[in-house]
Amino acid sequence: MRAQSAIESTEFEQPGDEQPEFDHLVHCVPDVESTVRGYTEAGLPAHANPEYLGYRNGAWRLDTRYIELSSIVNRLVFLDSPYGRAMKSWQPRADELVARGGGALTFCVHVTDAGDTAERLRARGHRVELLTFAREGSPVSFREAILTDGPPWAPFFVTYEPDRQTILAKYSAGRVNRGPHDLAGILVETPDPRASAAWLGELLGIPPGASPTVVPLPLGQVHFTEGPADAITALLLSGGGPPTTVIDGLAVRPVESVAGSGRP
Repeated sequence: MRAQSAIESTEFEQPGDEQPEFDHLVHCVPDVESTVRGYTEAGLPAHANPEYLGYRNGAWRLDTRYIELSSIVNRLVFLDSPYGRAMKSWQPRADELVARGGGALTFCVHVTDAGDTAERLRARGHRVELLTFAREGSPVSFREAILTDGPPWAPFFVTYEPDRQTILAKYSAGRVNRGPHDLAGILVETPDPRASAAWLGELLGIPPGASPTVVPLPLGQVHFTEGPADAITALLLSGGGPPTTVIDGLAVRPVESVAGSGRP
């Protein structure tokens, strides 16, 4: 599904105290350990987590933000788990990405209250699933609002309990290893970059910035470029002379390489 080529309203609805910020991106890969090596060799120090309910992930964690490396290791167990049921609408595309060697599935936006976000989007005619996850024995839970009627690259929304800063300080601090580079944003290839940027800005309640093809989402701007993929195609990095490479179907590039980045 493509973003609408025309926006019915030029008004960008402000979502009150939702304070949308980039949270993470989901990179589907055939093998997490192999992808961890690829990230680390590119200067993006990553780690792998143990298998849980047929699923294994890892991450390049910068701070409250991270790039999640996602893989299914036991399909029957995973599909019957709460996470597998939540990913049901995404699973065909995730399988397709893995069959091609990997690629970005979607990205996540942190909001103050995912429930409020779901209500706001439903009031505007969107279809949204609202799900709560609480792993047994874990002090952390999270609530996700998943848009089911957007383009393939459309974000989903998350709220954590406790809040992200507390999670970072108490439970994730030992896993933060940004390395020499920072995440400046992501690149989405779409047939109509201007319309797609306008659609996303309106969805998030973020007014346009200096470029009509960049949505200035705090902590990770979303850049759009013209092409047929209709998908997230690259991580855009800053600081430390970022590499230009491809890791399991996902490009890694300096943000300055993208037209309209607004950087010198």
